[in-house]
Amino acid sequence: MQNNTQRRALLLFPVFGVSLKPALILFLVVLLAYSAGQLLSQKNALNNIDKIVDYSECDPTQNVCEISNSNGSYLLQLSGQPSALVPFDVMLIINVDSKQPDSVEVYFDMPEMDMGYNKYNLSKNKKTWRAKVILPVCSLGSNDWELNVRLRFKKEVNSTNFRFSLAQNKN
Repeated sequence: MQNNTQRRALLLFPVFGVSLKPALILFLVVLLAYSAGQLLSQKNALNNIDKIVDYSECDPTQNVCEISNSNGSYLLQLSGQPSALVPFDVMLIINVDSKQPDSVEVYFDMPEMDMGYNKYNLSKNKKTWRAKVILPVCSLGSNDWELNVRLRFKKEVNSTNFRFSLAQNKN
């Protein structure tokens, strides 16, 4: 009787008289090795992509802004005057003879201030990419924004940064 009690104490989860403890440890080791391999392969894939960053003097709230890179020429346009908590469209128009990106993303940030996660993936419709975006309200009252437009191609990521200020509400 005592021998049977000792045997049961050695089993983590007794199922058909087999201990699952070694199987659990083996599973965790395999999972860890797989995760590390995935992380390294993603890092190597990102290292093989050229990252090109450009800074534009164009204010997208006042003008249609041109993005030019080795893949062609693109026009950035915002619908209406952007305002905090009011949805507006961001559009990227692909000019004739320009290469179609695999994806287009826009990020909104404030200089030296954490405004949370403001990333939007634009949807493709023929020669136009579009997303409806909403800017958060800054609790400190700042209206200065940076817009980062990323065009992703197979072997290259083109990133263009724009700075703009939201119009002051006059009450």
